[in-house]
Amino acid sequence: MVLNLVMFTILFLYYYLILPQLRPLLIHSLQKSPSTTSNLLDSIQLRYTCCGINNKDDYNNLSPNPFPSSCCRVSNCWHDTNNNSSNNTSSLMHPHGCYPIIDKCITIELWTFVTITGLCAFLQILAIMLMCILNQSYKKLDDNSKFAINQLASGVPLNGNLNNNNNNAQCSSKTIEETVEITQI
Repeated sequence: MVLNLVMFTILFLYYYLILPQLRPLLIHSLQKSPSTTSNLLDSIQLRYTCCGINNKDDYNNLSPNPFPSSCCRVSNCWHDTNNNSSNNTSSLMHPHGCYPIIDKCITIELWTFVTITGLCAFLQILAIMLMCILNQSYKKLDDNSKFAINQLASGVPLNGNLNNNNNNAQCSSKTIEETVEITQI
């Protein structure tokens, strides 16, 4: 239960503190180490047909090969044209950035984990409440002497009168010779 609440808290903190900083971190990483970051983005760019973090302009100031081939709709579109005449190149490249897709995927995964964690915590709280209710009802049955007498006396109805139960209990105590133990499960 405590683990669910800790996980729930961590997921919310991640969503509200770390996720908003992801875009600036990715852009900073692309500027500081373009080859490593673009290699990481390549699989995302190929899979989701996007280019860059915000858009293809994220690669403009990088050298020597500013655009990775994963940004192209056709293979190596930026090798065939001059980088300054971008009319031809722009039409051959994916126009949208990858960050909205990354943000959407992470958000879906986080909310899935939050939902599962919340559901597990709710079910645990419900189980604890039901166990408490069940425990209270068994305590009432243990303290009720009529219940014990009715269970020990053969042929006595559970809802019988108290006067009739006293006579039956006295008669039944003569026939029961061994000790009967009532235990809780």
